[in-house]
Amino acid sequence: MNQPIDIEQEAKKLGERFALLLAAADMPEDVKAGFIAMMPEMTPEQLDRLMKVLEANVHDTAVGQNKELGEAIQKADRDYQAAQAAAEEKAMSVLDDIEATLKKAEV
Repeated sequence: MNQPIDIEQEAKKLGERFALLLAAADMPEDVKAGFIAMMPEMTPEQLDRLMKVLEANVHDTAVGQNKELGEAIQKADRDYQAAQAAAEEKAMSVLDDIEATLKKAEV
């Protein structure tokens, strides 16, 4: 039972996908505007190639952002660990001072 393809609905979905990819693409606004201006004149093959270029651009951008996020998280963790170690060292020093004071008081 094959459903007839609603060409208008499929075209709308494709247009929405192009819009989302262009919005997310890491490229200058004038380049995006150029693509938008050319799209009505493009052949289906050209549109397919453009879609692949945009998908690759968005994927590469996302990969780069994920890498940057991972590095930022690792740096934050290192900073936290260093701050925690410094706080523990300071706390131990204060406890040592308290212990020394108590020993002097016992004498």
